[in-house]
Amino acid sequence: MSGENFINSIVRFNGKNYASWEFQFRMYVKGKELWGHVDGSSTAPTDPKELSSWEGKDAKIASWLLSSVEPHMVNNIRGFTTVKQMWDYLRRIYYQHNSARKFQLKLDIGNYR
Repeated sequence: MSGENFINSIVRFNGKNYASWEFQFRMYVKGKELWGHVDGSSTAPTDPKELSSWEGKDAKIASWLLSSVEPHMVNNIRGFTTVKQMWDYLRRIYYQHNSARKFQLKLDIGNYR
């Protein structure tokens, strides 16, 4: 399966499935050896030639991220200039610690009955 097609086959983030989406997206980007753009360990260089290449890679990852979220969520992240900023925003808003997730699941089950 080609890389560009694979990004379309991972779980699409809808605001409720952060854990599974985050895992698949992280593994995809790590497999492309570009995770440093997302976690911040690869920072923008000062040399103009290197900066252009870095920005191109960052834009590629951002396009993957934008393609893997529901369309209504794009407006929430389009104002950010780097994929790290987008990632940090989504994590801050949607990541749930296990105890919070357990509570949410119990609430969902209770409402289902």
